[in-house]
Amino acid sequence: MPCSSRLTRWGGRAAALRTAGALTETGGTWVFLVGAKTKPRIVGRPLPGQPRAAGLAGPGQPCNNSLHCPTMPGLPVAGYALNPSHETMTIEIQFEGQTIRPFEHETVLDAMLRVGIATPFSCKGGSCHTCMTRCVTGEIPEKAQRGLPDRLRERGYFLPCKCVATSSMQLERKQAQDMVTRCMLVEVDGHGTGSLRIQFEPMTGLDYRAGQSLRLVNGAALEDEPVLMLTSDPQQTPVPEARWVLQQGDVVPDYFAPGAEFGLEFEVRGPFNLDYKDLPELVTPPPTDPQLWQELDNGKLARKIFDAFYAKVYADPLLSPFFHGVTMDRAASKQYSFIQQLMTGEKVYWGENPRNMHHWMIIPHSLFDHRQRLMVETLREHGLSESQIERWTRFEEYYRWDIVKDKEWPKRIGDQIFSIEGFDHETLSEATLCDQCGAEVAAGVTVLYHKRTGQISCPACATQQEAKA
Repeated sequence: MPCSSRLTRWGGRAAALRTAGALTETGGTWVFLVGAKTKPRIVGRPLPGQPRAAGLAGPGQPCNNSLHCPTMPGLPVAGYALNPSHETMTIEIQFEGQTIRPFEHETVLDAMLRVGIATPFSCKGGSCHTCMTRCVTGEIPEKAQRGLPDRLRERGYFLPCKCVATSSMQLERKQAQDMVTRCMLVEVDGHGTGSLRIQFEPMTGLDYRAGQSLRLVNGAALEDEPVLMLTSDPQQTPVPEARWVLQQGDVVPDYFAPGAEFGLEFEVRGPFNLDYKDLPELVTPPPTDPQLWQELDNGKLARKIFDAFYAKVYADPLLSPFFHGVTMDRAASKQYSFIQQLMTGEKVYWGENPRNMHHWMIIPHSLFDHRQRLMVETLREHGLSESQIERWTRFEEYYRWDIVKDKEWPKRIGDQIFSIEGFDHETLSEATLCDQCGAEVAAGVTVLYHKRTGQISCPACATQQEAKA
């Protein structure tokens, strides 16, 4: 210990205050200590390259306070404090596999940011609650929980921007199911289509990205709360927007009813990452509308609409790539039989359900909305009234959450999950043609094939194809 020759004794006891370990944080060199009856004195300065330590000099009784360093650049003592037994203790913050030793008087948020932990924050003053984090073990100072509802306090949530750690803490990010945000309605429409477009203003910070979802807090169990799909991009619009695709049995609350006034309040939970496992299986189709089918000349007008619509789709640079290898007539015919079954209830569609059919397509809400604009444009061109357009659109919007996604989903059949992405090898039982070069591939040859598209590569092409895999 530096300056050990200058240490005094109190009643035969060594007047030394030993650190529990070397003060290894980078930064200062001088160490100051406070005694009960002496002015702060510099008692040690380590040589370059040596770990820092501290000694206590001067008369008086031991002090139970933390070590104090003057507010000067480079003088923080990181992660060390005195406990009542006059021994130093190390304060460590554990977070996602990292260990942080906060400087004296440093907030938990500042300590996390100092070492490069990407945790959300905004005001750094306890107002916005953006940095809210959960403490799994350790003591939470009362000040760090001020302003939080009791349900979050009880779950161990606190504000790192208002917390100076008094003990070691193990932290974890906030859980989506625990986050309830009070919001104010800006606008709601789309009641006739069965897909409500909801614009709202959160009363506190809502950290989200397009493609995530919220749940509407309506008094039901968590798993039964309606899903609101976030369709807006927070980088482009200050007002969040969400879609609620109504299912059979859903009751629209007054604050989302037609003509609901600006400023009505409601609560949402989340945001959640939107995943196929989080969404209920749509096994019940929307209510039929055989009258609309009759109004479409018993489907003859519907076929003309789909032919015109898919002519636009195949000419559209955003939508056409999804139909590579599928003829325009086949696409129109499949959609025609699907809409006929939905409107009339007749079993005439034999294809896959929308979720499995589109499982590999990365379709954001913006692209789905683009597709819908083309469809509405086509419906108007064929003379449908606004009421008929709403009734038609209701069927297509019903399956929005089976189609929109930000990553590929595996196929799901009952309780079984099937991933059909990637490549595999197979030995041909009969001759065929290579999908890459067109050359004939004889029976008995092992080829590389893509599990979703079924396209094969002969041995000559497979080397380059495997490099892509």
